Amino acid sequence: MERHAVPDARDVRLVLPAAVLLALASQVSIQIVTAAFNVSAAIILMPVFLFLMPDLPAFAAGAAAAPLVYLLRGLVQWVGTGSLDGCWAANGPELLFYLVCGLLFQLWGRKISFHPLEARALLSLTAIDALSNLAELTVRLGGGALRPEKFLQILLVALVRSGTAWLLLWALDRYGVQVLRREDAERYQRLLLMTAALESEVAWMDRGTGLIEDTMNAAYQLYSQLRASGADRAQTDTALAIAKDIHEVKKEYLLLMRGISEAMERDAAVPGMELSELFDVLERSVERTARAAGKDVVLTVRLEDDCYTTRHPYLMSIFRNLLDNAVEAAGTGRRFHLTVTGRREGDRFRFQVADDCGGIPASRVGQVFRPGFSSKIDPTTGMVNRGLGLAIVKELTEDKLHGTIRVEVREGGTVFHLDIPARGLEGV
Repeated sequence: MERHAVPDARDVRLVLPAAVLLALASQVSIQIVTAAFNVSAAIILMPVFLFLMPDLPAFAAGAAAAPLVYLLRGLVQWVGTGSLDGCWAANGPELLFYLVCGLLFQLWGRKISFHPLEARALLSLTAIDALSNLAELTVRLGGGALRPEKFLQILLVALVRSGTAWLLLWALDRYGVQVLRREDAERYQRLLLMTAALESEVAWMDRGTGLIEDTMNAAYQLYSQLRASGADRAQTDTALAIAKDIHEVKKEYLLLMRGISEAMERDAAVPGMELSELFDVLERSVERTARAAGKDVVLTVRLEDDCYTTRHPYLMSIFRNLLDNAVEAAGTGRRFHLTVTGRREGDRFRFQVADDCGGIPASRVGQVFRPGFSSKIDPTTGMVNRGLGLAIVKELTEDKLHGTIRVEVREGGTVFHLDIPARGLEGV
C-alpha cells in the first residue's frame, strides 16, 4: 500500500507514543568516547516497536523523538544546575542520532525479518546502530570519529545494544507475542483452511462447466434431430427450451465462479507460504478434527526439504482432504497414526500420506478417485457422504499442480503417493 506524504491520523497515533517512549528511554544512558556523548537504551526500543507495529513510520518516530530527547535533557540539566548553559553544545548533536536512526530503520529496517526472527537480523541492527552513532560523533569530533579506537568503541556499543534488542525480539517472538496473538493466529489458520476449501470447490465447479456445456449441446442436438425427423412440435419446442435453460444456467454458473474467484484473489489471506508453515496449520487442523470426533489421532510430519509456494490453497485442500479422510476412518479405543513425508528429488517434490486407520478394500482401490465414491455414512441421518473429496484431490493434483497421485493399500492402512513438479508448487 502506498504511504501518504503527510502522516494520517493512524500514523500520528503510532508515532507519538513511540517518540515519547524513545525519549524516556534515552534518559537511561552512560557516557563514553567524550563526556557529552551519551549511549542510551532508546535505540533498543526501535526494532521492538517495528516488530509490534509493522506500520510504524520509523523516520517520523525518530524525528519526533529527537526534540523530545533534547527537551528532557535540558529539563534534567536545569533541575540539577539551575542553568541551561552549554545545553545545545552537549545535547544538540544527539538530535542527528535519532534522525539518522529513524531514516535507516525506515529504509533498511523494512528488509529485516522480525517474524520469524533471523540470526542475520543482528548484523543489520548492529550496522544501523553504528552508523547512527558515527553520524553524531562526526559532528562532535569531526575526523577524529574515524580513529580506529573510537570506531571500535562505537562498534562494540552497537553490538551490545543490538544483541540486547535481538534477544528481546527473540523472547517476544517465542513467548510473549505468541501468547498475545494466539486467538488471531487461530482465526488466521481457519481462514487459510476455508480459503483452501473454497479453492477446491471452485476447481471442481470449473470441471462442471464442461459437463454443463456437453449437456447443453446434447439438448440442442436432440432438438435438431426431432425437428429434422418431423417430430411433434411440442417435443421439439421442449428440447429447444431445455437447451436454452441450460445455456442460462451455464452463464449464471460462470458468473458465480468468477465472483468467488475474484473475491478470494482480492481478499487472499496470504500470497504464499513455506511448506513447513502449511503443514503447521494442517497439524493443528487435524488435532482439532480428531479432538472434536473424540478420537486419538497423532500426525507426524517429516519434511526433508522446504520451499516457498504460491499454490498453498491447492496444497492445503489436497492434504486436508487426505488427512481428514484418515481421521474419519479411524476408530476409537486406541491411538492411530498419520504420517506425512516430503522431499525434493531433482525438479520434483514427492510426498507420502500414510495412515494406520483401517485402509481401503483392495477390490475398491480403483474406484477411490471417482466422483461419488464414498464409504462414509452419517450414523445419525443415514446419509452417504457426497464422495467428492478424493476426486477433488486428484483434480487439483493433476490439473492445477500438474502432478500425479496414486494410492497403495497396506495392512491396516493406506498410503497416498504424490509426485508434483517443483514449478507447479512455485506457481510458475
